[in-house]
Amino acid sequence: MTRNLPVQAAPAPRVIHYVQPSPEVDASLLLYTAAELATRRQEQQVLYARWLARRQVQVEKDRKVRRFWLGFGAVAAVAVLAVLALLGWLAYQAISGVMAGAGLGLLGVLAAVLLVGLVGVGGHRCITTIQHWH
Repeated sequence: MTRNLPVQAAPAPRVIHYVQPSPEVDASLLLYTAAELATRRQEQQVLYARWLARRQVQVEKDRKVRRFWLGFGAVAAVAVLAVLALLGWLAYQAISGVMAGAGLGLLGVLAAVLLVGLVGVGGHRCITTIQHWH
C-alpha cells in the first residue's frame, strides 16, 4: 500500500539580481527607439516573406525529385526482379535438362546448393557493444 505522505508546497521563486561587472554597455544588448523597432520589425517581416517564398520553391523541388526517384526506383526494382526471375528460370531449365539426361544433374544441384550456401554465409557480422552505465 502507498503511504499517505503530506503534500509539500513548491518553494516560492526567488529573484536573483546579478550586477553587471563592467560599466560599459554590452554590444549584444541594443536599445531601440520606437521608430527603430518598427523599422526593424518591418525588415524582419520582409526577410521572413523572402525566406518563406524560397522555402516553398524548395519544398516543390523536393517533391518533384522524390517523385522522380520513387518512380525510377520502382522501374529499377522491377527490372532487377525480372532479371532474377530470368536467371532462376534459366537455372531451372539447365538443372532439369541435365537431370533428365545424365546422373551428373544431382551433382550439379548439390554444387549449386553449396555455392548458394557459401555465398549466403559470411557477409556481415554482428558486434555486440556493452555499455556500462552509472
